Formats: sequence, C-alpha cells, structure tokens
Amino acid sequence: MKKLFFALVLAGGLIALSSCSKECDCAAKWQGETVYETNISLGDGEKCSDYNKYVNVAGISAELKCTPVLF
Repeated sequence: MKKLFFALVLAGGLIALSSCSKECDCAAKWQGETVYETNISLGDGEKCSDYNKYVNVAGISAELKCTPVLF
C-alpha cells in the first residue's frame, strides 16, 4: 500500500511540474527525419501543444512537435 501511495504522489508531482513549465523543446520533421530542433519560451496562457502541426500532401509529410521541458 505504501508503494502504491508513493507512486501516485510521484506521478502527481511530475504532472504538476510539467504543467508549470514555460519552455518547450520542438522538433521539425520532414518525411519522418528530424531536420531542426529548437527550444521556445511560452507566453501567458500558451501550451506546448498549441505549436504542434502536421501536414501531409500527396504522401509528403511535415510535422512540428513540441513537448514541455520538465526540469
């Protein structure tokens, strides 16, 4: 029971820390290959997922994927 409680507290702490992050790591991909990586700072009310984009035209894909910086 103590291990389960500890795991839940740890998971909750990680979630709480990630939601307060003001920076995102972003990767631009062309046809699945990473072509550019950068770090962006968020403004008030913005989320990393606001920057996620995906386009697929005639079998050619481009993607921008941003994830929060945890620490």
